[in-house]
Amino acid sequence: MTTVNVAEARKQFSELMARVAYAGERIIIERRGKPMMALVSVADLQQLKLHHDDQASIRQQRLAGLEQARALRQEIRQSAIPQLDVVEEIHHLREERDRELSSLC
Repeated sequence: MTTVNVAEARKQFSELMARVAYAGERIIIERRGKPMMALVSVADLQQLKLHHDDQASIRQQRLAGLEQARALRQEIRQSAIPQLDVVEEIHHLREERDRELSSLC
């Protein structure tokens, strides 16, 4: 990636634009040694936008899933259905499986 300072970018703007548009080069413009902006092709910009949109969609899906889980947790807490002790239930299921396996021998 090419880096130029802002004064140089002003002088060579047409050339830099051609390098970006036709050669697909990416150029960083600095001011006082600090990167301030980038010149990228329209194709690169479209790819960045697609990536950003995909990330936003994934984030929305995750947030929706979390909200659904919160709602279900609240519904379970408010229900009259007795809550199972998960550890106890797993222990019970394992014992049941062990009895079934031992009866096969």
